Amino acid sequence: MTEELTATPGERARAGDRLARSRRHKVVGGVCGGLGRYYHLDPVIFRVPLAVLSVIGGLGLVAYGAAWLLLPFEGEEENEGRRLLSGRVEGPGLTALLFLVAGCGLLLASLGSRGAASWFSVMLLGALAAAAYWSRGRATAQAAGDGGEPAKGTTAQVVAEAPPEAQAPPAPVGPSWWQGTGPRPGGYLWGPADAEPGDFAAGPAPGGDAAAPGPPARPRAVEPKEFRLGGPLLLLAGGAFLAATAVAWERQPLGPTLVIGLSAALVVFGLGLVVSAFVGRLGGGTIAAVLVTGVLLAGASVLPENITTEWQLRSWRPEAVDAVAERYVLGTGEGELDLTGAVPAEGETLGVTVEAGAGQLRVLVPRDVEVTVHTEIGAGVFTYDSPSAGTWKGYEDSWGGLGHERTRSYPAEPGAEPGGEVELWLEMGVGHVTVERS
Repeated sequence: MTEELTATPGERARAGDRLARSRRHKVVGGVCGGLGRYYHLDPVIFRVPLAVLSVIGGLGLVAYGAAWLLLPFEGEEENEGRRLLSGRVEGPGLTALLFLVAGCGLLLASLGSRGAASWFSVMLLGALAAAAYWSRGRATAQAAGDGGEPAKGTTAQVVAEAPPEAQAPPAPVGPSWWQGTGPRPGGYLWGPADAEPGDFAAGPAPGGDAAAPGPPARPRAVEPKEFRLGGPLLLLAGGAFLAATAVAWERQPLGPTLVIGLSAALVVFGLGLVVSAFVGRLGGGTIAAVLVTGVLLAGASVLPENITTEWQLRSWRPEAVDAVAERYVLGTGEGELDLTGAVPAEGETLGVTVEAGAGQLRVLVPRDVEVTVHTEIGAGVFTYDSPSAGTWKGYEDSWGGLGHERTRSYPAEPGAEPGGEVELWLEMGVGHVTVERS
C-alpha cells in the first residue's frame, strides 16, 4: 500500500491498465478493490453504492455478481465464469452465480411495486459509472504529463501491425500420446494402456546428448475424499422453502408466499456456498438448483397479486338491477355471477366489473339484452355461448392465450323482446372466463 501512495500518477496509471479483481483489497470477491485500482478511486466509493443498490432493488447484486464472474484475479488470465463453463465448480464461482441470480430475482420483484426505487437505482449506477470514467480519464491525462503517455496515432498503428518476434520452436519434452490404444481410468484419453500423466523420459536437449535419468518417480499419495455438501444442502434448502411457505401461506397471496419461500431457499444456498469454501465440496447439481430457484423466484414475483392460496367457491345472484354491485372479486377458485334476475329496461345500461385471480369465472346474462364484454386475461381462455334455448344454434365465440385484451358486443337472442344493455368488465389472471345466455 505504501508503494502505491509514493508512486507517481504515471506509474499508478500504468499499473492499473488491466481491469482485474484485487487480492490485497478484498472484502468479498475483490471486485470493488479492482475497480478502485483501475479507476484510481477509493474502493469505498464503489462498495457503498453497490450495497445500497443491493438493498433497495437487487441491482447491486446483479452488477457485483456479473463483475465477479467476468473479471479474473490480478495476475491470472481465467475468470470464474470460464471455470464454471469448463466444469470446474468452485466456491467463488458458485457464490458469484448466487449473487447474480438472487439480484435478478430481487430486481424483477421490485419492478412492479417500486418504480421510484428502480429509477433511483439506475440513476445511482449511472452516476457511479460517470465518476469512474472521469477519474480514469483524469489519471490518464496526468500519466501523459509525467511522460507515461502510451503511444498514439501512427506510432501505435506501427506497433500494432508489427509481426511478432521470431522464436525458436520449443524443445520436445516427451512422447506424443495421440496414438495408441484406448483410454484407461486415470490415464490419457488417447495413449498406451499403461501410460499415466507424467510417465515419460526426458528428451534430449537441443544440440546435446540425452539427459541423465532422474530419480525414480515417487508413488502418488492418495488424496482423502472430500465430503460432498450437495445432497444435504438441497435437503436444507427444500426444508427452508417449505417452512417459510407454510408460515406465509395463510397471510399472503400466492405470489408473495412463493417469493418468501424461494428467497429462504436462496439464503440456505448462500450459506452452503460459504461453508463449502472451508469444508466439503459442491457439484454441478448445486449450480442447476440455484439457477432453477432463481428462475422460479423471478416467475413468482410477476404473479398477479389477487391469486390467493385458498380455493374459494363464490356465487352472486342479484334479483334486481338495484341489487347489482359495481364490483365483484374472486381470489382463487370458482365464481358465478347470475344476472338473469336483473334485467335493465330498454334504453338503460347495467355495468358490472368482475375480477378473478385464478380459476373459473362464469357470468349468466339475460336473453333479451345486448351484451358488451371487455375482457382482460393474463393466461387463459374466454368463451361466449348463446345456445338459443338449448339447440346450440346460436352465436359462439372462443379465444385464448397470454396477455389478451378484447372488447366484443353480442346482440340479444333471436325472438326475444328487446331490452337494455349489459356492459361487463371481466379481469382474469390465470383461468377460464365464460359468458352464457340463460
